Amino acid sequence: MFIQQLVSLTVSFPLTDQQTIVSVEVMNPDGVAIDWISRNLFWTDTGTDRIEVSRLDGTSRRVIVSSGLDEPRAIKVDPMKG
Repeated sequence: MFIQQLVSLTVSFPLTDQQTIVSVEVMNPDGVAIDWISRNLFWTDTGTDRIEVSRLDGTSRRVIVSSGLDEPRAIKVDPMKG
């Protein structure tokens, strides 16, 4: 059952504003990384054993890696290197 979701928090005080970015086919999002230059959100999912990417608003979502992973937990991007 897919019940998890990725949520964006808007930085304001008090911290009450939030927006759901991805809520479909997400089981256990674990690692999250943001490419602030290209405005992409990357995440690992230990439930689906995938690495995925979307725009910061949740559009243009796609699976980057879907095989050969066993509970991926962390991800790192280097926006300065592209």
